[in-house]
Amino acid sequence: MKQYNNIIVPTDGSVNSKRALEHAVVIASSLGATITLVYVANIVSVISNFDQIPNASGYVTEQVALDMEEEGKNVLDEFAKLIPQNIEVKSIFEVGSPGPAVLSVAKKYNADLIVMGSRGLGPLKGLFMGSVSSYVVTHAVCPVLIVK
Repeated sequence: MKQYNNIIVPTDGSVNSKRALEHAVVIASSLGATITLVYVANIVSVISNFDQIPNASGYVTEQVALDMEEEGKNVLDEFAKLIPQNIEVKSIFEVGSPGPAVLSVAKKYNADLIVMGSRGLGPLKGLFMGSVSSYVVTHAVCPVLIVK
């Protein structure tokens, strides 16, 4: 039987990512696995919405980055509280493109399984799955469980 030691759970604070965490908790508690929560701040996407702001306003982009980091850490803390104390949990904050960043964390932490929601809070939506979940399913080297 396949042993899952480290389960990666990407989260953006959405309802679907909470559902994914619920499934990860069931798996982790039955197998004694660790859950690694991952929040990815896609700062490039957010900052690109400020294309009317002159480049001299570096303060704005710096403040956006700080706000996104604070939001990400708050989401990670909120989700970590949902995990029973008998399950080891790690929280990872990353900056970058969500799909590749999730896979990078999965590789770095030797993920045995990625459990994620089918859609998150992002602006891009795939035809049947969100663009991030679709990317992860396509490129992951470990099993991926998509939760609707």
